Amino acid sequence: MNIREIAKRVGVSSATISRVLNNSGYVKEETRKKVLEAVEKYDYVPNAIARSLSIQDSLSIGAVIPDIENEFFSKVISGISEVAEAYHYNIIFQGTNETLEKEHSFLKAVQSQRLKGVIITPISESDPVTRDYLLRLEEAGIPVVLVDRDVRGAQFDGVFVDNQRGAYDGVSALIEAGHKKIAVITGPDTSKPGKDRFEGYRQAMEDKGLPIVPEYVACGDFKINKAYQCTKRLLELPDPPTAIFSSNNLSTMGCLKYITEHKLKLGRDIGLMGFDDIDAFRVIDYRISVVDRDAREQGREAMRLLQECFESAGGSRQRGKRITIPYRVVLRGSEK
Repeated sequence: MNIREIAKRVGVSSATISRVLNNSGYVKEETRKKVLEAVEKYDYVPNAIARSLSIQDSLSIGAVIPDIENEFFSKVISGISEVAEAYHYNIIFQGTNETLEKEHSFLKAVQSQRLKGVIITPISESDPVTRDYLLRLEEAGIPVVLVDRDVRGAQFDGVFVDNQRGAYDGVSALIEAGHKKIAVITGPDTSKPGKDRFEGYRQAMEDKGLPIVPEYVACGDFKINKAYQCTKRLLELPDPPTAIFSSNNLSTMGCLKYITEHKLKLGRDIGLMGFDDIDAFRVIDYRISVVDRDAREQGREAMRLLQECFESAGGSRQRGKRITIPYRVVLRGSEK
């Protein structure tokens, strides 16, 4: 399957496919989704990666992300691309769809071929296979930079946010707005940011002397559909919460889907605090309070950090440099 065949199946030009894959130029959101679905269905990206790697291009950077449809990661990619372009690097993107097999497959291909460096948001902090692949890449002189998620048992350079403190401050804002019955929609068990955000929720409730009701802890997966089901369960309890802390942007969208369908009013019928902003809601003046951070800057810093590794190659620079991106709690009324 090549780019022309993908374009024919989707009904667009090859140039449009290229713009979507490289996150450059304007493409309608509906078209973008169709292209990404086709790329996923026909496994086009891994094949393209294999072809690109086979030419031994020392100016190619691998960027591995878990969810190419998540606005947060789209912004990270934009930031990576912005800095990479200044150094004339080619970016090869791989979306893993939170699937370890895809992550392992890509890293295996990198190991046997040649990339200048890798930027990755790993699926799981505790997966030993990914950890070992990344360690072997660094041993082979291919530096690795982590974005947003860590890897246990190794010291890689990385760009992160203080997820625990951010969640703490977000939940504290709900408490300060008068809520005492606060639920949380968590992330997946494999996600270090998800675990840290839950810990921030737990600490905020504990510090304010509020009980953590087991029924108010809903296990999510950072996806819209699961968050919708979590919200349905929470708000249909005999004694429902008065507010929800949502652990990521897609989970917030799942909450809003249920809230909108049932004609509930944010800030009156239910309070809501999300983690990571959603640009589209600001455009239509949908006022969602969030814990926000600059995802594009996170991508820029990751690429700058990778460039720093290139420039210090063969030197005495120690690995394990960690950059923390600031966050802010943005109150727009839904926390009330």
